[in-house]
Amino acid sequence: MARSVLICTILAALYPCCPAWGLELTPFAVRNLSPPVLTHSLTVPEPARLSQAGQLVMRLGFELASNASINDSGGEVIVLDGETYVTTLGMRYGLPRRLQVGFDLPYIKHSGGHLDGFIEGWHDFFDLPNGDRDRLPDDELTNAYADGSGKGFSIDDNRGRIGDLSAMLAWQWLADQQLAASLHATVKAPTGDAEDLTGSGGWDLSLALSAQRDFVLERGDVSLWGGLGISWLGSGDLLDDRAENWVASGWLGSGWSPFDWLGFKLQLNTHTALYDSELRELGDPAAILTMGGSLGFGAATTLDIGVGEDLAVNASPDVTFHLLLAHRF
Repeated sequence: MARSVLICTILAALYPCCPAWGLELTPFAVRNLSPPVLTHSLTVPEPARLSQAGQLVMRLGFELASNASINDSGGEVIVLDGETYVTTLGMRYGLPRRLQVGFDLPYIKHSGGHLDGFIEGWHDFFDLPNGDRDRLPDDELTNAYADGSGKGFSIDDNRGRIGDLSAMLAWQWLADQQLAASLHATVKAPTGDAEDLTGSGGWDLSLALSAQRDFVLERGDVSLWGGLGISWLGSGDLLDDRAENWVASGWLGSGWSPFDWLGFKLQLNTHTALYDSELRELGDPAAILTMGGSLGFGAATTLDIGVGEDLAVNASPDVTFHLLLAHRF
């Protein structure tokens, strides 16, 4: 939590050098970046207010997750040690009849990384637990799982490639000055590779409802948002004998914009287990708390900055850094 507070402090310190622009508060587009979870298409929070007809929004996201977990139970053994980088190119385009289309295409890389020493030092400085980091070597990559069936996974060298492509269709259910709600459908195509942990090898389908309520206060604007989603995980190549058919997701967050160019945001994301497993890394629900904010650079450009913490230990990465740059045309 302390490192998340540092992000907010940095954002506030930038106030004197930024001009005033209008800023729309929207959810963090974050997800669980644990390697065996990232390969599937769970619902990612989307703004409840869709693009107007003819409006194009281009998005470029970068996420970094640090994993450090080792566990065994009931004949299952898992090691998730390393860093995962996800760079995502996205597009949203408004159509008539309150519709919106879009896509997300990620490039996923698994690496030994360079942040283990920094994260351990941070934990020591703030007297936070290091978890399994004390049992694992620094800056090395091992993502492996075995249960004796021969259908596990194992990578110990740096790998990167295009991940699974997601295509979206959304409908603006209702929208006024204070309240908005929209329905979102996502289809994920198997353009990644299960052997590299960049895809599941199967098709996924998700449906979600996103809602937001805005309030105008004497000192800035406040927004509350939330959403629910359900995902069907199609047959794939990654632990298919253990994968659940259906996964539920949800998110709840709030934001405060004290200035036209700056907003502070806090958001909780959760989802049910993706796999039938006795291991926390696979068989437990996840809960991720993301804290940070948004910066406005001109009337049409925003930058989200967030840091995620694993509230359900080992069900998601120990720490996740999130950046998302969006520009409206």
